[in-house]
Amino acid sequence: MANKRMFSLSVVDTDYFLEMPISSRLLYYELGMRADDDGFVDNWKRILMFTGLKEDDLKVLISKQFILPFESGIIVIRHWRLNNYLQKDRIKPTIYQEEKKKLCVDNNNVYKMDTECIHSIEENSIDKISIDSSNNSNNARENIFEIIEKEFGRTLSPMEVELIQTWDYPIEILKIAIREASTSGNYSMKYIDRIIYNWKKANIKSVNDVKEYIRKFNEKKRNRDNQPRKQAETIGADYYEEF
Repeated sequence: MANKRMFSLSVVDTDYFLEMPISSRLLYYELGMRADDDGFVDNWKRILMFTGLKEDDLKVLISKQFILPFESGIIVIRHWRLNNYLQKDRIKPTIYQEEKKKLCVDNNNVYKMDTECIHSIEENSIDKISIDSSNNSNNARENIFEIIEKEFGRTLSPMEVELIQTWDYPIEILKIAIREASTSGNYSMKYIDRIIYNWKKANIKSVNDVKEYIRKFNEKKRNRDNQPRKQAETIGADYYEEF
């Protein structure tokens, strides 16, 4: 299990998180530091005991859906994949595979149950009504980090992971940005980030918007290439910087 954990500002710096009592926020950090590599925690009662925090603090995290509980008493951190990204060769898979089968990952790379359930904390466990789990969609979900690593043929650095986590476009649009960078031979996250920045500035909202943007991009590039050499040089070598 990894010794280092991260917390994404896209989770812990939101009003929704900060409006919780400070004790609940502290418990979230404690659970995050002690979760396994898939975000599961099996000793939440011991954590409450040595921190002096209360079950009410855990109830707040559950009601706010920062934590998802299982009938077995195991809990999982819902935004684990936003907070932490571990390379495949460094992950020690959770031993709680039955609980993991009841989860899928949404388009924002966040855990969710297949069915919304009522939960309560009792003396010995966190009980939930039974969940009809359908895990087929989990295999179909695409992970943006894995896509980039496969396309670029290398692993990502922690700083690159942090940058990628700021991209809030749907994965279909992000895949086009990655392909644009790969086609140009520029395997830099900053280059992809610049593409995404330009698309946001152009109010791109759909795949069709991206296609139209690229069409205009290529048309303008052809016009530039047909200009006299001195005039073309004034436009700049990195066309994405100028477009």
